[in-house]
Amino acid sequence: MFDIEDYDQIFPYGSYAEGLRRDISECQSTLGGRTFFERLLELLNITWRKIYPPKGDDGLRELHRRICEAPITLHYKHCLIFYLLRDLSPHYKTSPEWATQFAEDIHLETRFWTFIEGIWELDHLQFDNAVGHLTHPSIIPTFPDEILLTLVNRRHHQLSTMTETDILPLAYYNCVKPPLATDAVRQPFVRYLAARNVTETYYWIRARPEHEHRQLLEALVEQTLDHRVWGGGDSSDTESIYPREEKAVELISLPFSEEEEEWIEKFLTEGKGRTLKGAEDTVLMRKIAMGRLHSFATGKSKQGKAHHGVDWKTLKEGVKKGLGPREGEDGFKA
Repeated sequence: MFDIEDYDQIFPYGSYAEGLRRDISECQSTLGGRTFFERLLELLNITWRKIYPPKGDDGLRELHRRICEAPITLHYKHCLIFYLLRDLSPHYKTSPEWATQFAEDIHLETRFWTFIEGIWELDHLQFDNAVGHLTHPSIIPTFPDEILLTLVNRRHHQLSTMTETDILPLAYYNCVKPPLATDAVRQPFVRYLAARNVTETYYWIRARPEHEHRQLLEALVEQTLDHRVWGGGDSSDTESIYPREEKAVELISLPFSEEEEEWIEKFLTEGKGRTLKGAEDTVLMRKIAMGRLHSFATGKSKQGKAHHGVDWKTLKEGVKKGLGPREGEDGFKA
C-alpha cells in the first residue's frame, strides 16, 4: 500500500529530467502561461507559482511536501500525486505504468481518475483524448469555461488544422454546458459557432440571457462579414465548405426583432462594424430582403462597383420608379 507521505516510495525512479521540463514548459506557454494542474493547485489553496514543472529532485520534493501538508482531503492529494506520476511514468518504464499502479493501489475513484487523465491530456495538448475524458458523465465539471476557451483558442497556436469543421469545442459545450460566465469566453465561442452555422448561432444567441444578446449579435455579424476573424486552418478549404457569401445571405435573411434590427443597423453604420467589408451593402440588402423599400429608395446613395451593369444608384432609381406614387406613403413597406 502506497504511503503518499513517503517521497521515496512514491517517486522511486527519479524526478523531472530537463527534457521533460522543457516539453512541459512549452505546453505551459502554449496554454497561456499556466497549466490546468497549476489551476488545480490554486483552487486547493496550494502555493503554485514557479513550482511546476519542478526543477530537479529538490523541486519535486518541495511540491510533494506542499501537497502532503495542504489542509485538503486525502482524495485531492491522491489526484495531485497521480497527475505528477502521469508525467513521470513514461520515463519510469514500469509495467503496468507507475501511475496506474498507484491509482489502483489507493483505489482512486473512477470519476477522479477520469478527470485527472483529461486534465493531464489537455495540459499536454492531446485535445481529442482530453475531450473524451472531460465529457464523461461521472465527473463534476471543473474549469468548464477555461477548458472550452482552450479548445476554441487552440487555432491561434496552430496546434492542429482546426477549421470551422472542428467539432471538439462544440462537443465539449454540448456535453458539459459551461456557463460562459464572461465575455472572454462568450465572444470567442460565438465566433466559433458563427463560423460553423450563422442561422443556428442566431437562435443559440436568442436562448442566452437577454443582457448578452446585443454583444453576441454584433460578434455574429462581425464573424460573418470579416473572413479574417477566423484565423486557423486552410482558408481555401473552409471557404469551399461554407463560403463567406453564403454566410452573408443567411445573415440578411435572419428574423431579427425590431430591437435587434436597430442594433445591427447601428453597429454597421455607426459602430465598430462600419469598417467591415460589405457593411453598408449588408444594411441595404437587409432593407430589400425585409421589404423596407421606401427606406431603401430614399436613403443615402452608395457608390460602388457595378455588377453586371447594375450598381446601387441604378437599383435605387429602379425601386423608386417601381414604387411610383406610393413612394412617399408613410409606413409603406411592400
